[in-house]
Amino acid sequence: MKFCPKCGSLLIPKEGKLECGCGYSETSTIKFREEIHPPKDIEVIDEATEHIGDTVIPIVCWNCGHRGVYFWMVQMRRADEPPTRFYKCRKCKKVWRSGK
Repeated sequence: MKFCPKCGSLLIPKEGKLECGCGYSETSTIKFREEIHPPKDIEVIDEATEHIGDTVIPIVCWNCGHRGVYFWMVQMRRADEPPTRFYKCRKCKKVWRSGK
């Protein structure tokens, strides 16, 4: 990282130069490289998932009217707040949640 000698702000790379918002710029031979690694501890829950748990409760699906949905809970917020309940219809596979 390089800083502007005039105002002390961070110099931003643009088109082979380092530029500052105050108007200062200098040519640079520095090559910039950015690597992005996806996090490994995040699990994505989508509608393609068959079901998370085997717990079935007798709630009527709001989408198709079928009685009986899969149910699971996830702690989405801080520990002093209640967990979010997820439901998935066994017939139409629609997923919805309730945080109350």
